[in-house]
Amino acid sequence: MTTLPIHALRPEFAAALLAPANRLILAAPTGSGKSTQVPQFLLDSPAVAGRILVLQPRRLAARLLAERVAFERGGEAGGEVGYQTRFENRVGEGTRLRFITEGILPRLLLRDPELRDVGAVVFDEFHERSLATDLSLALVRGLQQGARPDLRLVVMSATLDLAGLRDYLPGAALLQSAGRTFPIELRYQPRLPRQEAWDAAAAALAQLLAAGATGDVLIFMPGVHEIRRTVAACQERGGPGLLVLPLYGDLPPEQQRQVMAPAPAGVRKVIVATNIAETSLTIPGIRHVIDAGLARIQRFDAVRGFNTLFIEPISRAAADQRAGRAGREAAGICIRLWSQLEQNHRHSREEPEIRRIDLAEAVLQTRLLGFADPAAFPWPEPPPAAAVSAAVALLGDLGALAGPGLAVTTAGQQMAAFPTHPRLARFLLAAATAGCLREACLAAALLGERLPTATAAGPHESDLLNLLQQFSGRHESPLSRQIQRAEAHFLQICRRLRLPLNLRPAPPERLAKAFLLAYPDHLARRRAPGSSLCELRTGRRGELDRGSAVHSAPLLVAGEIRETGGRGQGARTLLALASAVEEEWLHELFPDRWRQETSLAWNEQLQQVEKIRRTLCLEVALEEKTLPGHGEPGAAELLARMIRERGLHLPEWNAAVEAWISRVRWVASQFPEKGLITYDEADTAVLLQELCAGEWRYAKVREKPVLPLAKGLLGWEDQRFVEQMAPETLAMPNGRKMRLEYRPGQPPHGRARIQELFDLAATPRVAGGRVPVLLEILAPNQRPVQITDDLAGFWQRHYPALKKTLARRYPKHEWRDLPGS
Repeated sequence: MTTLPIHALRPEFAAALLAPANRLILAAPTGSGKSTQVPQFLLDSPAVAGRILVLQPRRLAARLLAERVAFERGGEAGGEVGYQTRFENRVGEGTRLRFITEGILPRLLLRDPELRDVGAVVFDEFHERSLATDLSLALVRGLQQGARPDLRLVVMSATLDLAGLRDYLPGAALLQSAGRTFPIELRYQPRLPRQEAWDAAAAALAQLLAAGATGDVLIFMPGVHEIRRTVAACQERGGPGLLVLPLYGDLPPEQQRQVMAPAPAGVRKVIVATNIAETSLTIPGIRHVIDAGLARIQRFDAVRGFNTLFIEPISRAAADQRAGRAGREAAGICIRLWSQLEQNHRHSREEPEIRRIDLAEAVLQTRLLGFADPAAFPWPEPPPAAAVSAAVALLGDLGALAGPGLAVTTAGQQMAAFPTHPRLARFLLAAATAGCLREACLAAALLGERLPTATAAGPHESDLLNLLQQFSGRHESPLSRQIQRAEAHFLQICRRLRLPLNLRPAPPERLAKAFLLAYPDHLARRRAPGSSLCELRTGRRGELDRGSAVHSAPLLVAGEIRETGGRGQGARTLLALASAVEEEWLHELFPDRWRQETSLAWNEQLQQVEKIRRTLCLEVALEEKTLPGHGEPGAAELLARMIRERGLHLPEWNAAVEAWISRVRWVASQFPEKGLITYDEADTAVLLQELCAGEWRYAKVREKPVLPLAKGLLGWEDQRFVEQMAPETLAMPNGRKMRLEYRPGQPPHGRARIQELFDLAATPRVAGGRVPVLLEILAPNQRPVQITDDLAGFWQRHYPALKKTLARRYPKHEWRDLPGS
């Protein structure tokens, strides 16, 4: 066997196995051989007794690595070396080394909390940080600290957050291996504007071929749709001698093995894959990588209660992993279909699953393992509190948790026996009670394998029932065999749980009811007959998939709710795999989930407050009646808020009101010790509420006087104080009144003609004599000739000269020699 870089670490690895902590962290880059050799180090070590479990993030990796290691040791999978995935089990009595997918270990721990016959657990490609991996690592660490201090733990990856992991696993030995990577030429070739990823990839492939590059090519695309388009584009531009093959997780094993097999003589392979090909596996013959730099990422929105599915840029660490595929066997080229600048701005690592997916299954498992508070579970990284709360709420809806302490129910224990989301497990339990379990096992297999939804051509107003009928009779395709395998697995578990399997076909209605019990939070009401727009719980909106067979039913339940199409305004909330629901089913199945509520709403068109009376089931408004808001508590407050927020015009909120408010604010600034209100936002809201008291229509408020209410916000003594300290007008010696204007931070301002001021020797003052009035002195034509707060000085210094000029211009007006004296 070829010597690999990881072999140089074998002595250190053996020594680390004997250390008291029994923990080892291995950082080994792409091409080092860690995934195939480290499990064999453990298998050959006398320090490890019992079975060895190697966790892999993907079914493909678990199967192919087991087959490779078994081959290297002169056997076949199922002998000394085997593998176990959700629906495949190639292990025997003598199997010591078992490659398993991540979800297997928590279930093994549920059956045997101490893993009594296991001597070592290996976490491969830990950097991918799946939820099941985080859960399993926490449980194994807990075992080491308690009942199993002898249990060996190995965590390894090409890209690890070593500091964070060493903090979580104190005392762990750290080994780092050199890689065996050949030189890789990185090229950045950004897509053209509006160029699809598959067209850009096909163009890059054509350039490689034209330049005479030898060897097979690996192209990374985000999903199955993009893979199919890329395969077609490459076949169109590639010419003869090119074998273009897809690679993704749900591809049948026979086709996956074809990807791993050497190409026939004279044929060049082009593999178009999802991120399934990023790690663990070396695809023979690959010399070049074309990377779209994208991945389809699922996130769970705990606030809205449904999944989002967006194509997002991969991290720099993932991009490096992908590029490393080009240098495993010889020098190669990696073409990145984005710019160097984009690369610099990408996240350094992927976000762990625990921060972005539904936690219901993990929370149920932690409860069964004795952890009453999911948030207090020793996760490597704590999950968002909102996601934990959403998971607990869903498990309560499904009947898995109940009682004051939300303990795991008998149904919850049965749900945990199924290797699937608690929703599908609840579906099977409900079907068993309804006498349609046999049909439900097939339906659960179809739902679990993420098949396309049924078309509207089916006879039932149910995508689920049409999907069952369309699948009937398909026994020869690889996809059908995959579904049948999942169905058989569910049937096996049902028999083990002694659930009754119906012998005769059940009425379709029973399966639809069981479906509703599994997705109670996905109940939706069609907003109008013939419309695809639906209303979900708590008033959220969604759109029924165009291909749905639910054409007219006013109520429906969706097996899948997801947000697609991009973030922000471009996003669509799509309801798929729908099934019609009868209202009487809700009375039958959820008698305690009905309630009535009354709320107030603003009618923008009529500009009035209305009372909305709703009848809800499962928090979906099934009936809604609109009534006038007259006499309703809170109507006046809502009317006031709408007037403020909408900026509705109030004619009586006039200059006199604004002048009063300015006077009060000015006095408050001069006498802060008085604690006067200042008509800030809160005071204005109170004023509007006083104005709207007893009203619910804008028309009734529009002409109401505002000034008395504005003054009424102050007590009588405060009003009198404002009038005294900031009078609205000042009496002039000639009997006329000069109006004053007040602005906080400025002196009061008055305007008067010169002749009106002749008998004033000094500047008038306000605020109890504290503040002089700033006088704007006007000529007979009402134009200002002087602005001053020193009237006596004006008469002495400026008036004589002004008199000469103005008297000639306005001889009919009175002009005194020295006014004010």
